[in-house]
Amino acid sequence: MSGAPLLRRITPADHLIMPWKNGLGFTREIAIDPPGAAMNDAGFRWRLSIAAVDQSGPFSSFPGIDRTIMVIDGKGMELAVAGQAPQRLDRCFLPFSFPGDAATDCRLIDGPIQDFNLMVNRNLLSAQTTVCRWSDPVQLALEAPIAMLHLLEGDAGFTAMAQHVQGAAGDTLIWQGPSPVRQAIEIAPRGSATIAVMELTPVR
Repeated sequence: MSGAPLLRRITPADHLIMPWKNGLGFTREIAIDPPGAAMNDAGFRWRLSIAAVDQSGPFSSFPGIDRTIMVIDGKGMELAVAGQAPQRLDRCFLPFSFPGDAATDCRLIDGPIQDFNLMVNRNLLSAQTTVCRWSDPVQLALEAPIAMLHLLEGDAGFTAMAQHVQGAAGDTLIWQGPSPVRQAIEIAPRGSATIAVMELTPVR
């Protein structure tokens, strides 16, 4: 992508409600790149979404996709991913990454949950997700040309290259800039804020 980096805000009102690939539930799609793409398109790059999981069962299979998932509401789940030991996700905001094409079964621990999902085309991008809680202003150094910040809890202001955006819990900030990029986003929490920071780097 050429030109000046772009910082844009997506609110829950902007989410699209979409059925799961396996038909067992629904997902709120936050954003997808390129816009309007299907996940099996050759040019698909990444997607952010939030899913409500009401019952235990298998996950959909996504060939060529790497996934990072975290519980954001509820008592959690246990994931059985083919080739791996079962992973118990019983704390909110703990990222777990796995291949989207591996057979995966979900067992709810104690009732419905909501989970946050990042999916990337592994032939085009690699992803790193960290969750941070800040109560004081910070400068977040970006080392990747694509970065996404999702406000899990609290409110915060975000400033980058003279652009300022105010965000509330549930909002997502997406930054796409030229490659390579080394830029900083100033984050000013109001009280305190818990933020998922996702950086996407092109595969070489």
